[in-house]
Amino acid sequence: MNYMKVLGILYILLGIIFMVCPIVSAEVVSLIAGISLMAFGFATIIDGFSAQSRATHLSALKILLGICAVIFGLLFVYKIDALSFLVAFQFYLISFVMILIGIIGVLLESETMSKVAAALIFILGIISFFIATFAIAQPLYTAILVGICLIMEGIICFATDVTEIN
Repeated sequence: MNYMKVLGILYILLGIIFMVCPIVSAEVVSLIAGISLMAFGFATIIDGFSAQSRATHLSALKILLGICAVIFGLLFVYKIDALSFLVAFQFYLISFVMILIGIIGVLLESETMSKVAAALIFILGIISFFIATFAIAQPLYTAILVGICLIMEGIICFATDVTEIN
């Protein structure tokens, strides 16, 4: 079995999991993001202290950025109420990325993404931008949207592999 088929099946399964269990999926993603942010924060703090002899202003900024990353990581891991507020900003970020991916996919030739899929991702990005205001009350919209995108990308990966074999 080719890796594109396996990747397509994996995307589809992850997309279905995200759509069927959006709250659990969002919690897992929040946990992973929180741990990643905390690791990034600690690494940035250590880097800030090691760069202190070279540039004081740069090391102070790195230490401040590291502290902020650790605080946001803790917010994601321990699910403080600020998480539901931050999900709206995550939604805006996801929509911005989807719009950029859609534009790039429509304008440029890509072996892994068709123009139709790029246009659909662009449209979903615009839709997600408009419903980001509702994400403060219901953060599960993000998980559902990611699930839809994963299923679309999985179908594209699977179909790309099928067309390359024939």
